[in-house]
Amino acid sequence: RRGLPNVKTMVDAVPALLKEHSIEIFNKLGVLTATELHSHVEIHYETYCKVVNIEAKTMIDMATKKYIPAVIAYVKTLADSINAVRQAVPEAVVTVQSELLTKASKLLANTHKALTNLQKIIQQAEEIEDIKKKAEFFKDVVLPAMKELRTPIDALEVIVDKKAWPVPTYGDLLFRV
Repeated sequence: RRGLPNVKTMVDAVPALLKEHSIEIFNKLGVLTATELHSHVEIHYETYCKVVNIEAKTMIDMATKKYIPAVIAYVKTLADSINAVRQAVPEAVVTVQSELLTKASKLLANTHKALTNLQKIIQQAEEIEDIKKKAEFFKDVVLPAMKELRTPIDALEVIVDKKAWPVPTYGDLLFRV
């Protein structure tokens, strides 16, 4: 409405520094030369790539070492519960445990699939040499893959027993701080 650009990401915003008008203003005011602006742009892209890469690798590490093992243990507990109840009282209703077991197992499979995908994508990102293309790859490919991994884990947080969940839940963080 006011004619201002609506740039949603840093990767999309940085090229504005290299527009002719921007270079002229920075140069005229003695703030930065064109060469220095190009260096700043490259540093912004590098920083963005490093930060998102660290976040993605942290997600991979947490999913591999914390979430997946915790969910596997929880699923085993549910299966043991179903078997124990059926053995003790064959006509007992175990639909709740069965539904939780099915749901947790599906979400666990989705988590593993998303984890494997993110690992492959991170390897692809490491092979990109052009820093602008790398930053765009992190924005357009890595971030959505990270969201894809987060989605089933967020759903699992709601259904897995609090004692089995390996990190503080959102509820813990919001209401017990």
